[in-house]
Amino acid sequence: MMTRQDMEFRARKGEPRATDYTDLHACGALMMAPRTPNRGPQPFGWAYSIWRDLPIEWKAWGFTAVGVLCFSGTFASTRLALSAFDPFVVALVRGAGAGAAAVCYLLVSRNRAPTKPQFLRLGGAALGIVIGFPCLFSFALLMVPATHASVVGAILPLFTAIFGAVIGRERASRGFWISAVIGTLLTILFCLYRSGVSAIQGADILLLLAFVACSYGYAEGGILSRELGGWRVICWALALAFPIEMVALLGYVSVHGLWMRPPSIQAGAGLLYVTAISQYIGFYFYYKGLALGGVAKMSQLQLFLPFCAIAVSHFVLGEVIDAATIVGAILITGTVFGGKFHPALAGRNFQASEPLSKRLGREWDLNPGKTE
Repeated sequence: MMTRQDMEFRARKGEPRATDYTDLHACGALMMAPRTPNRGPQPFGWAYSIWRDLPIEWKAWGFTAVGVLCFSGTFASTRLALSAFDPFVVALVRGAGAGAAAVCYLLVSRNRAPTKPQFLRLGGAALGIVIGFPCLFSFALLMVPATHASVVGAILPLFTAIFGAVIGRERASRGFWISAVIGTLLTILFCLYRSGVSAIQGADILLLLAFVACSYGYAEGGILSRELGGWRVICWALALAFPIEMVALLGYVSVHGLWMRPPSIQAGAGLLYVTAISQYIGFYFYYKGLALGGVAKMSQLQLFLPFCAIAVSHFVLGEVIDAATIVGAILITGTVFGGKFHPALAGRNFQASEPLSKRLGREWDLNPGKTE
């Protein structure tokens, strides 16, 4: 196969020799690729080759898992931030800070703007994950510890799957829904045992509303990622909410101040985490996984979120992990993999027979306006 330099030389000579390739579109994709010097074998080239050859479904599980791991630190990080900052400040800073980064990225990259219907759906996603969830979640964690919040967090996979089925018209088998409900019930029972919750409190209502708003944002954003790509979805959602978040933050801080007490390094690190990771970077991986594998199916990985949150709380906040965590993780793992092999989703997945140029463009991000 000719190198890119050979193609450029023959093109200048008027001999593109496109017939040497099995897919004419691949020639254009390669010619548009950034020119990089030949530096010999790259240190992690083998890892990229393995990742490139993985089936789409495996990639979907991988992207979604990374997103869930990013979100698992939100509980402990929010508790750390609340030790010095007001709940409204925590919620508004994470939205305004991530929004500023998203606006800068969109201005530099000059991505094509979404259509009007897509803007409306992006506004709904932003209302759920940028405005609604952070505010409700921050106030709830003032009243309950991070471990308690994982009790209500167990409903995330089920509600995300429901929103995915309603919004995206994804079909799932009866076995999938049974495994989803069983997994959710097992997670709730485990968390009830783990945190010793015996009654519904005001914080539980706030957490319930927060996770319903979050699951809607997950589902809507995941479905939009099929059209725009995961990175563009979270950037445009944050950009839409940025003016609201910034005006609200400046107005609130001018009256109540930026912090309740001088922030420690831990409090600052917690606020930085929920801004950069929980509100921005984590959504790229999560949305890309939902777009590749389907919202209802991939959302079942959220069943691991309470356990990951408990593990993070152990290392960050010093909470103790008991034997029930291991037993619960084994049971929940069974339901996740049970749901993995049952769904019959109607959402579009990439086929192996699609043009090579589309596969190259998706892998190399040569076409940012297409699905990632």
